[in-house]
Amino acid sequence: MAHNRILVLGIGNLLLSDEGLGIHVIRELQKESFPQNISLVDGGTGGFELIRFFRGIDKVIIIDALKSDEKPGSVFRFTPEELGLSEFRPYSAHQGGLAELLNEIKNLNPMPEIIIYGIAVGEIVQYSMKLSQDVEKIIPALISTISKEIENGIK
Repeated sequence: MAHNRILVLGIGNLLLSDEGLGIHVIRELQKESFPQNISLVDGGTGGFELIRFFRGIDKVIIIDALKSDEKPGSVFRFTPEELGLSEFRPYSAHQGGLAELLNEIKNLNPMPEIIIYGIAVGEIVQYSMKLSQDVEKIIPALISTISKEIENGIK
């Protein structure tokens, strides 16, 4: 029996504190042991060009910072359809690329299932490679949640 191919894609800018959250999560996940059908990718500030990682994949889990009125560190899980690209509020310049990427994925055949984990972050006012305390403290629970999402996606 073949196992589903799963891509976990963390995106963000490490130089902008919480905006780099997706990459911090990928780095933590890389310390774990996953089967060969699981790919962990640091997508950096990429946008449309990340589509190459989606080809031949059954399920994609995207992790990114999210501009929200909610408390920093709040975690949201949604699909691209639930996100509503017409209402998409990018946090930074790379997220305009994320919207393009999500639109282009519709042309893939077969199209992978896509789950997005958006983590609320506060205003970023200075360059820093450190996460805020509110965001950093949710990482262990987020790692656990994503690991369960991976397990549920494996057939």
